[in-house]
Amino acid sequence: MPIENEYKFALHDPEGKLEAKLLASDCFRVEIRQGYIRKGARIREWHDLQSQTIRYIFTYKHRVDDDVIEVETDITEEDFNRLWSVREYDVTKIRFKFIVDGMTWDVDFLKDRGKTYFSLAEVELPEEQRIVPTPPALIKDYVLGGTGRHDKTLSNKRLLHVDYAKQVEAAFIAGEDAVQELVSTYQVT
Repeated sequence: MPIENEYKFALHDPEGKLEAKLLASDCFRVEIRQGYIRKGARIREWHDLQSQTIRYIFTYKHRVDDDVIEVETDITEEDFNRLWSVREYDVTKIRFKFIVDGMTWDVDFLKDRGKTYFSLAEVELPEEQRIVPTPPALIKDYVLGGTGRHDKTLSNKRLLHVDYAKQVEAAFIAGEDAVQELVSTYQVT
């Protein structure tokens, strides 16, 4: 089974310069509607903005010891719609994918009524690698800070709450102590 080994970085792009740069690039991009059904289960509508194709994906993640097992499979549009009708939460985002030094980076722009309210990057590493790479030149000037393995601070399930996302951004700007205080006190509803 695939082991998820990802590290995330909060980005700061208040003027939309990074998003505009990526939109003008030839980077792979998708619009994603992601719904959370119950603990560990989520569905995604994956709309490739270049080929105009749509995939529907079911994902299940579960922590086992110090690893997160991630299982994904394509589902039908009908199954997606049925599951979408019972989702607990949802998020819409534009994702850009690019490869630097053999590592795949995703940059997500979370949307609320079509406007970006938070941006983040993540890098998926081989299962055993624990050394977090330096963010690539394309995004390095926008990085506020990163989180450790299995840290939930930058999870989409939390960041879909706009108020939480704004607090996370402010905390990263204020510094590590503010991030730790937010993480220890914030309750996601």
